[in-house]
Amino acid sequence: MFRPLLVVFLATLTVSAQTDLDTVRARRLSNIVGSSTGAANIALWQASLLPNATWADVDYTSGCDASPSSWPAQEHWVRINTFASAWHGGFKNAANWTGDPTLRATISTAMTFWFNNDFTTPACLDFGGESECPCGTPGLWNTNWFSNIILIPTWVGQVCLSLGSSLSTSELAGCTRMTGRAYNTLQTGIHNVSSITGANLLDIASVGIDEGLLLGNATTVADGYAAVHGDLVFQDAVKADGIRPDGSFGQHAGLLYNGAYGKDYANDVFNLEICAGGTQFQSGTTSMDAFTTLLLADQWMIFRNTITNVLHWDYTVIGRNLAQPVSDKNDAATLEFNLTQIQVLGQLWESDEITNFYNALASNGTSVNPGPVVGNRMFYANDYMVHRGQNYMITLKMYGKRTLNTECVNNQNMLGFHLSDGAVYTYTTGNEYQDIFSAWDWNLIPGITVDYGATPLNCATASKSGIQPYVGGVSDGVVGIAAMRYDNPTTRAMTWRKTFFFLEGDVMFVMIALITSSTTAPVFSVLDQRLHVGDVLVNGAVATTGNYTGVSSLWHAGTGYTFNASNHATSLSLQLGPKTGNWQAIGSSSAPPNTVDVFAAWLAHSDITAPVTYAMYPGTTQATFAQKAQAEPTSLQVVRNDGSISALLDSAHNTAFIAFWTAAGSTITIPSLKVGVGAIQVKANGSSTLILHMDTWVVTVSDPTQSLTSPLLLNFTLLTGSAPAGWGSAKSRVVTVALPAGGTAGDGVTAQLP
Repeated sequence: MFRPLLVVFLATLTVSAQTDLDTVRARRLSNIVGSSTGAANIALWQASLLPNATWADVDYTSGCDASPSSWPAQEHWVRINTFASAWHGGFKNAANWTGDPTLRATISTAMTFWFNNDFTTPACLDFGGESECPCGTPGLWNTNWFSNIILIPTWVGQVCLSLGSSLSTSELAGCTRMTGRAYNTLQTGIHNVSSITGANLLDIASVGIDEGLLLGNATTVADGYAAVHGDLVFQDAVKADGIRPDGSFGQHAGLLYNGAYGKDYANDVFNLEICAGGTQFQSGTTSMDAFTTLLLADQWMIFRNTITNVLHWDYTVIGRNLAQPVSDKNDAATLEFNLTQIQVLGQLWESDEITNFYNALASNGTSVNPGPVVGNRMFYANDYMVHRGQNYMITLKMYGKRTLNTECVNNQNMLGFHLSDGAVYTYTTGNEYQDIFSAWDWNLIPGITVDYGATPLNCATASKSGIQPYVGGVSDGVVGIAAMRYDNPTTRAMTWRKTFFFLEGDVMFVMIALITSSTTAPVFSVLDQRLHVGDVLVNGAVATTGNYTGVSSLWHAGTGYTFNASNHATSLSLQLGPKTGNWQAIGSSSAPPNTVDVFAAWLAHSDITAPVTYAMYPGTTQATFAQKAQAEPTSLQVVRNDGSISALLDSAHNTAFIAFWTAAGSTITIPSLKVGVGAIQVKANGSSTLILHMDTWVVTVSDPTQSLTSPLLLNFTLLTGSAPAGWGSAKSRVVTVALPAGGTAGDGVTAQLP
């Protein structure tokens, strides 16, 4: 008796599915056409297509001889995509080509060339160059599976969807053969890839969705979106790929990649979710929350080059891609976000947070810091801290047992071993490091402490997991402390403990302790290696390349440094002047050599047993820096720096910062700020980093080891003297902190002293 109702219900579902499919297809086509380029070249490319259906200026080298990092042969499909968008209609400055039969014939000719020369040995999909698909195997394929599974099939899917019902039977077969085998890898897996995750998963799912839209197959489209939404959640496992709970993005099992892979991931989500909005294929709140968290984290990692007015990713978060020049138009060149898509998604999801993200990136400004994001943030899942002022940005990248230092793939980033050894990038104009990497001394990466030249730098040994678990930090949103225990994973010949304090008043303070080295290599702590702009002043006097002792201050290009001139364990070295770089020596770019004017400054440790401190003042004038340097002895007090405890008192802001390095914790006394007022003893029962505001008596604490399983006990005791303001009448105040676990292990917890 219910059968008629069931028939009506199923019919309604069918109509709904078809309507949703049509909606998604129309939006997807709009995205494809809207993102296409090259309209001005259509006539030229059409006329220059050779009788054999190739272009003379396209490199079709395939197989083992082809470049694995960015296959030049893809240009064949780039041009076909331009043709297809123009033929489809709606392509800006190409309206005269809409429906043009001669252009459609050219498209067919060019497509057929590739389909006829497609590889027929299935193993060439992901076994290229191995015994299953040896060098010399006929067909258009690349030894890098990415080209065969993502790069070319993505172009094919877009072209074929744009051509739609005009495809001949043979063309449709070629389209679905190439997209289908790529999409099928979500089921079969990829050789030498442990699991398909993150940006790779979304890229492959997108290929399948395009195929489903082409064939009108709602099931395929739904399956593709299900794969996307299954990944578009917080990834909690150590070294997980994808969106981490702190908004950092992981790829390749332990690498920070909010730019590059994370950017590709975000662009996939923009395209997919804008198409799916309001249909059965749209994401749920869980995926929306995860993606919003990613975008809000991204905002911390973006800077403006105020010289070129171009937005960029912090070089830390583009991984191996920093080994490419801006002229390669890759991840080091620009943000590679379609800002309009961010705006549309914000409206579609009714998200004020995403809309504000769009407004920040789209707004005009003269500061290196786009938008209103100012303060400090610790990305505990990937050992990364960012500190932003009104006119500067500082980033710190560390690594330990739960993360990797870097990677070298396809000869990209061959010398990058030290890129996470406490690397510090300081941006005040945003132009500091542009195109400098070819000329870098890769043993002098900014911020690191290094036994110079003692570790071989090459592609084969670049990527390492850290050894020590004590790497992390804590932030209260305004200030932060980060700490790194280092043990060289390649040589095991060098160790140190280093603490970075990011303070109010636009200051970074650094403590270095317990350096050990078993080689004869000189030990340096690098201040910066960036483009040289203007005078360099040492102790207020113009300086040139050389070594300096008894140094109290250094100034260059809007950033100043102060040192303890009475500590004779270090001297200052400067290297200034032009250097010519070779991009092929560090990566796979074919760009010609470039010459840059380099400023390099470092501290040379003559006695590695002596602890060292220094301060950096970014985004300031020379006169203001001089004032800050003069005030430093009374405003900043090193309480302890011995490798067991690192502690700093910022008396100007009534804030204490402490790193307890030992597993059992320890005890330290924070001196009083006023005569007659008692000092405060701080005791912790486990390794931790903490920030104590001594006006509000609020503490923010974390476990850098991410391994404590019992609550952390913090005991604050008033010693001899009167109570400081706001302390109350109690002698001791105890805070029991339940530390986060799982995906949020390492995050900070804020508590009011009882």
